[in-house]
Amino acid sequence: MNQEPFVHILLFECPRCAGPAPTAIASDHRSMEDVDSRLVGVTCGCGWSAEVPATDAKRHWVDSWSTRMSDAD
Repeated sequence: MNQEPFVHILLFECPRCAGPAPTAIASDHRSMEDVDSRLVGVTCGCGWSAEVPATDAKRHWVDSWSTRMSDAD
């Protein structure tokens, strides 16, 4: 049985302009703790970018992510 993949969406606050800086991570695990243990690359529209701990995210959502072609129709 194939495990369904997940996407984790993390929302950070840019330290330069205070705007939202979102990023998404694909994972085989639904657990937020699995992603929270990582460093993630974040880029803001103002030009700021950095690698930051996922635990610094202001919000964290998880959803299933189907890669089947029929889902794109």
